[in-house]
Amino acid sequence: MPQLDPTWFASQLFWLAITFAVLYTVLARAVLPPLQNIVARREGTIEGDIATAEAMKEQAEAARQDYERTLAEARDRAQQLVNDAVASQKVIADQAGRDMDKQVASQLEEAGSRITTKKKELIAALTPATEELTSLIVEKLTHRNTAKDKIGSVITQLFKANNGR
Repeated sequence: MPQLDPTWFASQLFWLAITFAVLYTVLARAVLPPLQNIVARREGTIEGDIATAEAMKEQAEAARQDYERTLAEARDRAQQLVNDAVASQKVIADQAGRDMDKQVASQLEEAGSRITTKKKELIAALTPATEELTSLIVEKLTHRNTAKDKIGSVITQLFKANNGR
């Protein structure tokens, strides 16, 4: 094998050094700068994308906070509207209750006055018959004739006493 022959070592080492120097120079000057540029651009793109992603994440967080704040405000406003509606309906219901109480009170008063009027009419209608019947009963029990006007005044007093109750 010629590579292992010691007579060729010097020329092999010489050509190895020259080949290495030429390849190193070509690689250092022609191939590595574009590769370094590509790597640098890639790192810049990655850093830019990371920065953009972080900025978007911050924007998303701010949007979420705005959404939650707006949602909380909307809930508070809705609750306030419900409370206002309940309060206004309560006022309306209270007023309707008072109006109904007044109406019922006036109807009761009117009914009481009609009852009183009918009672007086009934008493007035029954008084002559009551006087007649009472005088007959007294006459049958006592075998005496009594004055009808005296019996009428007693019956009138009894009716008045019963109306006082």
